[in-house]
Amino acid sequence: MTDVPLQRPQVSYDLIMEEDMAFVEGCFRLPGGEWQVVIVSRGDVQQPLVERQQWRSGVTGVHVRFPRYDLLNQEEVERMLSWEYGILTWERVRGPDSMQLR
Repeated sequence: MTDVPLQRPQVSYDLIMEEDMAFVEGCFRLPGGEWQVVIVSRGDVQQPLVERQQWRSGVTGVHVRFPRYDLLNQEEVERMLSWEYGILTWERVRGPDSMQLR
């Protein structure tokens, strides 16, 4: 049996996602790519600010500063990732723990 490359973008959340989160951490991977980390924290910004990151381990991903009083949930996280990477839909899966990946 041959390995079939990943065709659909995937996202995994470390936390149980609720309707409005104070903080989000998880992982995502693009088709044919490795797992990357996504961290979303609230801050004094008017709109989400997405910054690409590379951690000491060499793992890449994004850190998002999110408006303090806006609704933060999995749909918002996926919308921000979609905007940053040009992805239309995400498959929600159980992926690696982002803290261990970093």
